[in-house]
Amino acid sequence: MKKQIRKNVFETNSSSTHSITMCMKSDYDKWENGELLLYTGCGYGYLNNNYPMKNHFYTLEEAIQFEQISEYNCLKDVDLNDKEAVLEELKENDWYTYENYDNDYLEWFEDSFTTSSGETVVAFGQYGYDG
Repeated sequence: MKKQIRKNVFETNSSSTHSITMCMKSDYDKWENGELLLYTGCGYGYLNNNYPMKNHFYTLEEAIQFEQISEYNCLKDVDLNDKEAVLEELKENDWYTYENYDNDYLEWFEDSFTTSSGETVVAFGQYGYDG
């Protein structure tokens, strides 16, 4: 077996998971307060290229609208007045509240920094072995 080493490239042959999301502190605070959901999915199944962007925040109403136009509408059999049931179904389709973003098998990180113009940016994500 030939070994190839490439310069300036991060590579791993592990089955680990790494994710990072960066956002303005104001958006992070809204997510933490339950005003926004984080979408981490791939956008598969949404019609006419109208799909949520991965690692972006959306309101609950926006998430519901996206799911209702999805080929695999996870909310079709859910009472939309039952917020808890709606959030549980959305979680199954990669829409996360701050409270349910954490899981049992991945580590969580969060850090922030202030730019030279005075804006605070938050970086967060998960890492580890997921299987």
